[in-house]
Amino acid sequence: MAKTDTDTDNKRVTKSPWRPRHLILRGSYGLFKLCGKLPLHRQLALGRGLAVILWPLLGQRMHVARTNIALCFPELDEAEQEALLRRHVQALGMGIFDSVASWFSADALLRDQYRIEGMEYLDEALARGKGVLLLGAHFTTQELGVRMLSFHYKIHGVYRRHSDPVQEATVLEARLARFADMIPSDDMRKALKYLRQGKIVWYPPDQDFGEYGMDHSAFLPFFGIDAATVTVPGRLARSTGAALVPFFFRREEDGRYLLRIRPPLDEVASDPVAVAGVFNDLLEREVKEVPEQYLWVHQRFKTRPNPADPSPYLLAGE
Repeated sequence: MAKTDTDTDNKRVTKSPWRPRHLILRGSYGLFKLCGKLPLHRQLALGRGLAVILWPLLGQRMHVARTNIALCFPELDEAEQEALLRRHVQALGMGIFDSVASWFSADALLRDQYRIEGMEYLDEALARGKGVLLLGAHFTTQELGVRMLSFHYKIHGVYRRHSDPVQEATVLEARLARFADMIPSDDMRKALKYLRQGKIVWYPPDQDFGEYGMDHSAFLPFFGIDAATVTVPGRLARSTGAALVPFFFRREEDGRYLLRIRPPLDEVASDPVAVAGVFNDLLEREVKEVPEQYLWVHQRFKTRPNPADPSPYLLAGE
């Protein structure tokens, strides 16, 4: 499907205030823009080098990642879990430059760096005319994976606003230059509007939003552990008739990217909880194939079915 229509909503980006404490962020994004001019393999080499710096800086997030890996891969011994953690930190470093490439690299640097499986599923879903909710996940490659798919389709992405105004303005402006529109996660009415117009909305439902998000979540297994799982995709599909199409992405050993589109979840589309459960199963299988590329620094299991149970991320003595 070629990108032929043009969206005009939400094209203006509020500029962030100029304050001394934002100088470092502005300088960093300026450097990233320069890095975005490099060939992709050179950007990834910078990411691998950045991983050496990230290791001591991750702090609490390192503890979260180590805990997640221990919970999800109990069959690995301690040395194997630590080796996976080290590969994950390297993937995080490269993931930063995946995002840099997505935001700032010219199309010509990226067009021959990927392959797509399953475009026929997305084309068939679009042909129904009721919109497509493209179900993604938080892999370290997510930003670039969606950018690459945008060479073929107009994508409207759901995102979580950054609290820092410099980061919010810079990243939003870069994304709006690449995608049809960006939808704040607290404005799902816009997602409904685009789906009813027959468009593609990209939405990653694999995060735990805490107790306040439980009105739209259910506890479902992920790696055999009950995880607070968002049921919003099924609710959106039930309201609009949109197709639910899983979309995964990864960096392969040769440095190129695989974009994998799965068949629509038609058999469970009318049941939001069933949709969430099936997606968890699909995601778990994808994660097992490239475990180092999943975003283990997120507290995926912080909300527990029994509120009296302690968080698995508590440090000893807390």
